Amino acid sequence: MAPLESSSSQLFFDSTFDVYDCGTLAGTRVVPDPPPLPGTSYGKQRSSRNAKEARCVHDVPEEVRDCWNRLFLEGYQADVRVSTDDGSEILSHSCILGIRSPVLRSMLEEARVEDGFRNILISGVPSEAARVFIRFLYSSRFEQDEMKKYALHLLVLSHVFSVPSLKIVCTDQLERFSLAPDNVVDVLQLARLCDAPRLSLMCTRMITGDFKTISLSEGWKVMRRANPSLEQELLEFLVEVDTVSSLKQSILKWLNH
Repeated sequence: MAPLESSSSQLFFDSTFDVYDCGTLAGTRVVPDPPPLPGTSYGKQRSSRNAKEARCVHDVPEEVRDCWNRLFLEGYQADVRVSTDDGSEILSHSCILGIRSPVLRSMLEEARVEDGFRNILISGVPSEAARVFIRFLYSSRFEQDEMKKYALHLLVLSHVFSVPSLKIVCTDQLERFSLAPDNVVDVLQLARLCDAPRLSLMCTRMITGDFKTISLSEGWKVMRRANPSLEQELLEFLVEVDTVSSLKQSILKWLNH
């Protein structure tokens, strides 16, 4: 995947998700249960507010959400053109984009105006992923098949443009439908870069639970070359998990005597 760029933030990774701005597993003694959604590092107050906002989406009357969805689909009185790498344009409204994303607001304030439209670029993702992203900003709606197809792209977009509610959805979708031994290493690296700790924990649990298979995957081989420090952390983590498991078994045997 090519770099995704905006005028105020950039996120770089290549086609194998080789990332270098990662957190650490050091200090973790056992594989804990993942934190409840939303799992973010925005702070307790902000996380609580975001959780309430996410729940409130389901309480909005369908008629209201239909109106927001129609506003996006029809582009009525649009004043923004969102361009993508393939030259596609998505008509949008600056008031919607600016309210939903502080990053987009900053971009819009600096955007050039041509023929009454502000022009901004979302680069590095397929145009359809950008369209799903913009639609979500309006109505919090998406098609299930589109979400499955573009969940990783949308996770990146949610992080770059600071849309916590979308990050929650992407994390849930990836956990339930997309994680597999052949992609879990890539997803782990991306989750760490995108500040998605719950997803990171789920990936770590999968790796430690099926290490023999996953360590033979292409993703693991690429990670060994590009990010050896992460490999070392995972190996140390696995040793700690095995040690705790062995200790538990020894205690149980002693108690049964």
